[in-house]
Amino acid sequence: MTRASAHATRLLAVVVALGLTPALSAQEDKKPPRTGESVMEVKLIDDSVIKLTLLEGQLEFLTPHGKLTIPVAEIRKVDLGMRIPDDVAAQIQAAIADLGSPQFKRREEAMALLLKYREKSYGSLKLAAKSSDAEVSKRAEELMEKLESLIPESKLTLPDYDVIHTELSKIAGKIMTPTLRARSFTFGDLRLKLADTLAMSVSGFGDKDELVNAIPDPGSLSNYQQPQHIGKIFVFRVTGAAAGSLWGTELYTLDSSLAAAAVHMGVLKVGQTGNVRIMILGPSAGFVGSTRNGLTSSNYANYPGAFRILTKEP
Repeated sequence: MTRASAHATRLLAVVVALGLTPALSAQEDKKPPRTGESVMEVKLIDDSVIKLTLLEGQLEFLTPHGKLTIPVAEIRKVDLGMRIPDDVAAQIQAAIADLGSPQFKRREEAMALLLKYREKSYGSLKLAAKSSDAEVSKRAEELMEKLESLIPESKLTLPDYDVIHTELSKIAGKIMTPTLRARSFTFGDLRLKLADTLAMSVSGFGDKDELVNAIPDPGSLSNYQQPQHIGKIFVFRVTGAAAGSLWGTELYTLDSSLAAAAVHMGVLKVGQTGNVRIMILGPSAGFVGSTRNGLTSSNYANYPGAFRILTKEP
């Protein structure tokens, strides 16, 4: 087998495994990108990257302020949030219930299925770990520990919203379609399942600009409490630290230490420097403390502003 054919075979395996559905015969002529079509580097959930031409003219994007229609030609990057298809969600919930089954075989099958769905199971397992059924709680905690040892924290804590980047803005919301029409040079037209996708971007977008334009770490985000900041996304240059006040888990009070929150979330290690992307949020009714990555955060009842860490950039 030649190197080229071996590469094609690996790509085909990715296409089949991740449900990228070919829409054309493999014998059909390959089409180069047309004027106005967007070529994206697409990162899939197994961390593989494939280059695709998006064939959609526009995306319907549901935001907290209403529905937007965004031309695909203007999109430079998309960070995809967690998506759990309805059939998968039903299987996960059934498996969670079976963790308390008196039948050994059903319990083992349930645990295997929950491990199979990896990060998609994690949120349900967190809830199951609080179950009043001691057996369910115990097995859920065991599965969480296994997943935490296998999967980076950034994948386990993906938000449930997407972020679309254009040259002039970053917008949080949800792409309303579950698939996008796309074309692969090797396999022709495909349906890209967003549930199997982590991110997509125009090659090189933002790499240099964010390094230059990232805001120096302000310590805390107390100065971003004004209403005009709510819903906005900022990029800060942060060095992870173990010291500093910290309230909440995943959702932190605005007066929490950004450097400590980045370590607590697992996007930076102590002493590591990187660009941290955050979203400013409004008042929250409660913040739950936890111990993560060697840092312990505290509970807090109510606070007039909060932030959530989205990603770490190079």
